Amino acid sequence: MARRLETFRGIFCAFLGVSVAGGAEPAIRAGHPRIYLAGEDVAGVRARCAGPMKGVFQAMQKAEWIMKRRAGTDWSDMTNASYPAFLYVATGRGAYLAKTKEFLAALARTPPRETFLTPEWIRTGTMACDWVWNDLTGPERARYGTALVRMAEWVLAKVWRHSDFNNHFVNEHLAVLYPAVLLSGEGIEAQAVARLMKIGHGYLVDHAVPAANEIAGRLARQAPSPAPPWGAYLAEAEHPRQAACAFVGGQAEGFSYNDWGYARPLALTCEMWRVATGQDFFRDSSFFRGQSIWHAYGLRPDTGSFARGEDCPSGYRPGENLKALMHLLGGRCRDGLAEHLARQVPWQYVQKGWQEILWRDPTVQARSPRELSLPLAGCFPKLGQVYFRTAWGRADSAFALFQCGPFYAGHQHLDNNTFVIHRLGSLAIDSGTNDYGTHRGNYYCRTVAHNGVLVFDPAETFSGAAWSSGGDRGSNDGGQMRGTAVTRVGTFRPGGPSDVGRLAAFGSGSFCAGCVGDATRSYSPRKVSRALRCFLHLRPGPKDAVSDDTFVVYDYLEPAGTAKSATWGCHSIDPPKIEGDHFVITRGGGRLVGQVIWPENPRMN
Repeated sequence: MARRLETFRGIFCAFLGVSVAGGAEPAIRAGHPRIYLAGEDVAGVRARCAGPMKGVFQAMQKAEWIMKRRAGTDWSDMTNASYPAFLYVATGRGAYLAKTKEFLAALARTPPRETFLTPEWIRTGTMACDWVWNDLTGPERARYGTALVRMAEWVLAKVWRHSDFNNHFVNEHLAVLYPAVLLSGEGIEAQAVARLMKIGHGYLVDHAVPAANEIAGRLARQAPSPAPPWGAYLAEAEHPRQAACAFVGGQAEGFSYNDWGYARPLALTCEMWRVATGQDFFRDSSFFRGQSIWHAYGLRPDTGSFARGEDCPSGYRPGENLKALMHLLGGRCRDGLAEHLARQVPWQYVQKGWQEILWRDPTVQARSPRELSLPLAGCFPKLGQVYFRTAWGRADSAFALFQCGPFYAGHQHLDNNTFVIHRLGSLAIDSGTNDYGTHRGNYYCRTVAHNGVLVFDPAETFSGAAWSSGGDRGSNDGGQMRGTAVTRVGTFRPGGPSDVGRLAAFGSGSFCAGCVGDATRSYSPRKVSRALRCFLHLRPGPKDAVSDDTFVVYDYLEPAGTAKSATWGCHSIDPPKIEGDHFVITRGGGRLVGQVIWPENPRMN
C-alpha cells in the first residue's frame, strides 16, 4: 500500500490457523599434549572410550578407511587428519602415529594458502602435531612446527583483518595463536613464535572475547527471587518488566555464520587456551552462556530449521558444528540446555566424534526448553531480537521473530522493525537468496526484501555494491540506510553510526507478549523523523476453543520533508489472495489472514 504522507499510523492484525583485559600472556604449561587435552588427561580419555563414550568411540572406528587413503591437504584431508591423531591418543597404536605423521608431512610439503582452509589446517595441524609430539624426532618437530608458523604468518600478511565483530576475524586470525602455544618453550622459530603469541593473545583477550560478550549483553547480577530454572541465561535488564524474559546471547550475523565461523572457532580457541594456560573464558562469558538459549528460541517448531535472519540461509538446521559447540559449552558452563541441543544432532562424519568424547560431560543432565519451562517469548535486548511461540515441543506452534538492533557487522541486513511469522509452513517470510553479488546490494540485504515499512524519497541515493555504502548506482527501494559496522570492541556509542535500532520496550504475560522497536535512525533523517513499530502476540488460552494465534502490528511513522509515500511490505512464497482490506497467505498446512485496520481503504497489491 502506498499513499501521500502526513503522519502514518497503521495497524495490522494477523490470525494464524492450524490449516576481558589482556595484560601479559599467562605461562604455557610444560610438556605435551597441551592443546585441548593435557598429558594427565590421556588416561581419562582412554577410560571414556572404554566406558561412557564407548558407543561414540566404536562409531568412530567405522572411519578406518581414512587409514587407507593417501594423505593430502584439501578440505576432506583437514577433516580426516584429526582421526589418526585422536586414535593414537586413545590406543597408542603405531599405525595411527604413522598416519598422523603422513598428514603432517603432506602439510609441510604443500601448505595451503587459502583464506578459509589455511586457518582450519592451522587448528587441526597444531592439534595433531601436539598429540603425537612426544613421539616425533627433533627434525620432525622442527619441520612440522616451522610449516605451521609460516602458515600463521601468511594469514597475518595476506588475509584481511576484519572488525572484532565479524566472523572472518574470529575464524581466520585467532588461528595464529595455535602455533605459538604448540611451540612455546620448544626453541623452534623462537622469534616468530613470540610474535605470534603476542599478536594472537591480544586478538583473543582484547578483541574477540570482549566483542562477543558485547554483542550478547551483560549477565544479570542476580536472578529474581525465587530464581527461575532459566536464571543462568538472564541479561541485565534495563526495565523491570524485562527482567524475567530478557536473555544474553546471540551473534549479529545469523545462526549459520555463528555456528561455523564465529562461536565455533572462538570456543575452540578458548578451550585450547584454557588447557594450555588455565585461564578460563567460559565461566563468566555472556556470549557462551547465551548460545544455547538463543539457538533454542531460534528453532522453528514446524521445520526444525532456524529462523532466517541476516545472512542465515533458508532451511539452515542444527549440524555438527553446533553439536560440537554445545557439547563443549554444556561441560564448561554446566549447561543442560546446551547438552540437550547437542544430543539432537547425530554425527554425519563419525571421524569427528572425538569432540564428543573429549567435551561431553556425562554428569550434565540434558534439559529441553519444555523441561526448563522457558517463557514462550524470549527477548535478546542487546542483539535486538524477540522470539514468540505458542508452545514448546509442538510442531503446530506459531512462531515469530521481530528484530530491531544495532549494526555490528557486514553480514547484517537493513531489516530493523521487521518480522517473520510461521505456522506449519513459511508464511510471512524474510525473502531473497544468499547471493553476494549485485542481488545482495540491490535486494537481498535491503529493506525491500523484508517485512518492513518503505518510505520513498525520489532524491535519495543507495549503493548497489554488495558490501559498501558508497556510490549511487543502487535501486531506490525507499528503505533503510546501510549501517556502519562497529570496527573495534568498546567503540560502539549511543547515537553513533552503528546505533541504528533498539528495542524500546518488551513485555510478556500468560497470554500476550509484545515489544516496541525504534528504527528511527535506520532511515535517512531527510525523510523520517520517527519510526516505531509495536509487535504483539496474543496466544490462545489452553482451554480456548479458538486455536488461532493473533499478531498485531502497529506502526507509528513521522515523515520528514522529503518523504513522498510509504509502503507496508509483507512477503510470502506463494502469491497472497487479496480481498478488499485483507489478504490470505497459505503455505503447507499453515494459513495467515492479514486484516488492515488503519488506514481505511488501503491500496493493496
